[in-house]
Amino acid sequence: MSDKNKVNFSKKLHKYIEYGTTKIKLLFAQKKFTKNNITFKYILNKAPSDTLIVVLSSCTRKGLKARYNYMRTLKNINANQLFILDDFAKDHRGGYYIGSNFTFGEEEVVHSLIEKIIKDTKANKVIFCGSSKGGWSALNIGLQFKDAYIVAGGPQYFLGDYLISSENLDTLEHIIGEQTEEKMEKINHYLRDRIRYNNYKDTQKIYLHYSNKEHTYFEHIKDLVEELESDGYDLDEDIASYENHSDISYFFPDFMVESIKKIMLE
Repeated sequence: MSDKNKVNFSKKLHKYIEYGTTKIKLLFAQKKFTKNNITFKYILNKAPSDTLIVVLSSCTRKGLKARYNYMRTLKNINANQLFILDDFAKDHRGGYYIGSNFTFGEEEVVHSLIEKIIKDTKANKVIFCGSSKGGWSALNIGLQFKDAYIVAGGPQYFLGDYLISSENLDTLEHIIGEQTEEKMEKINHYLRDRIRYNNYKDTQKIYLHYSNKEHTYFEHIKDLVEELESDGYDLDEDIASYENHSDISYFFPDFMVESIKKIMLE
């Protein structure tokens, strides 16, 4: 077995172990937060720390329900860790923590949940993390919090374009309901407007991992980076060269851990 194949095998094994560990954890640690008749499932790992890491879930393959991410990856990080599951939409693969039928209620509830956990843990430093769907969500949610750190990997940017051209039509239908030109325009520029009209940007820092060789870069991330730079965000980029978006699962975990360690030392 070549060194490259050994590395890939090791990382795949790591993913399977993380999945099994998370399934066991669910039996004992999962809790629910309900507000306005909207319920989010979450797991909170407490630690003697003033740092809170918030992890937003990625999108699963079609046919698989949403699941928590990066629990095992962060097991040696001494910080409070909040994992929030996004299992909305009729296929239970998530709705980007936004809301159904263009109401944005889920976003309001997840914001309230995070505020509650910040208060409960007395956190002074909050780090929002996620890759792909979780990366988009980490940016969208994290930018709403003053002094936030955001560690995102390979996020989408033009959300409507992405969802309508992928296997995620159930997600798009959940978010906007009946499709109209006006709704598509708003959801396409939802993150852009969050970035542009953000009163907290001078207090925040973004750590962004991506590959400049895969389709997400050309369709989304190139424009995202240009927007962040033109608006004067404090941006730390980690640029890789893999060609398949799914390979982010092999590269982002190490970047996330190293970024969190840097942030915790600040």
